[in-house]
Amino acid sequence: MSRDSLLVIVTWVILCGTNVLLWFIDTEPKLLYKHYFSFFLFITAVIAAIFCFRTMRVFEPNNLDRKAWGLLGAAVLFWSGGALIEPAYSLLNQGKEIPFPSYADLGYLMFIPFVGIALYAFIKSLNVKIPQWGLFTAILVFLVALGFGFWINAGDFEEELDIMTFIVTMSYVVLDPILLAITVATASILFGGLLSRPWVLTLLGLFIFYLGDVIYAYVRNNELGLHGGGVILDLSWPIAFGLIALAATTARAIYKDFD
Repeated sequence: MSRDSLLVIVTWVILCGTNVLLWFIDTEPKLLYKHYFSFFLFITAVIAAIFCFRTMRVFEPNNLDRKAWGLLGAAVLFWSGGALIEPAYSLLNQGKEIPFPSYADLGYLMFIPFVGIALYAFIKSLNVKIPQWGLFTAILVFLVALGFGFWINAGDFEEELDIMTFIVTMSYVVLDPILLAITVATASILFGGLLSRPWVLTLLGLFIFYLGDVIYAYVRNNELGLHGGGVILDLSWPIAFGLIALAATTARAIYKDFD
């Protein structure tokens, strides 16, 4: 394990541990926890993006792996923008929750297209094709996840939505299953060995990210409150970004040893 990987693990243990501790000791309305959690989301995403960009620089300019890590870093950076807008809105509006949809959703939604292009670049770098069983599984997973997404958001569609709310809601309903499908498709080409280890960690992080998104959608649509999903839900996105950061440090260590 590289020094950078150890640094990521220690940092995430401290940040996640603090988040859990505050969840249990802070009393309602959990203002201290709320402020820390906003910082927690933003800083974990930014750190993960920095490590991705740092790993990108190990590769030559025309290397597809360089593009993959750069795009992955950009995806996480876009998400961090959304994570920054939410608390900023609350701070500037006397503690009010940000409305849905908002500019924060643009940052969140941009995460998935950039991840998709990053994984495509990674697949091209391996010069392999996704096997038929991988494509079939990815399509099946997409359809099941899409149906699940419509079921979770059924309450929204029963109401008369303005055009922007409808577009943003549909974007989440469609893009989250796409994220899961491309994760499954990419997993089908991974082989055992050292070189695949960073992308195994990345795909695991993306799967946890997907779980966080769908659980959050269920909590929001069932009006369970700001922290209705509990501390486990709150940890899902930071843990996902922690795995991506760990993947980046692992890849950097591996390819620097090859140079």
